[in-house]
Amino acid sequence: MKKIYLMFFAGLVSFACQKSAIDKKEEGIIRYKETIVINDVPRSTLTFFDVSDSRCPEGAQCIVAGNAAVDLLLEGVSTEGRISKKIKMCLGDCSAFLADTVNEKFAGNDYQFILKSVTPVPKNDTEQVKTDYTMVLEIKNN
Repeated sequence: MKKIYLMFFAGLVSFACQKSAIDKKEEGIIRYKETIVINDVPRSTLTFFDVSDSRCPEGAQCIVAGNAAVDLLLEGVSTEGRISKKIKMCLGDCSAFLADTVNEKFAGNDYQFILKSVTPVPKNDTEQVKTDYTMVLEIKNN
């Protein structure tokens, strides 16, 4: 009986000591308007809240490649109370102020956000609807 209690206690202690993990559901795929938890304590979330896509459609010949930009909203709690911060990231032909990788200190944690892809890729005869968009975002807790 002592062994069972010891095993239960050891399991409980190892579970409690684990670092809060980032929600890596579906290999980092986040849908438009979806919110994911990026940290449990203190609780922090990330929402994919907007997208703009000016990439050259598949099969078309364009002078510029264009880009896909996503807007993210970080929300959490700090010692000052509830906090939020907007981040804009970009893939493709982006200005010097936008990048596909952002290092951000938020709610006492250091994160690195890496935008891997934005789908769907525009098509010539298809109207793009924001609700169809997803992005692959790698999140590292440094």
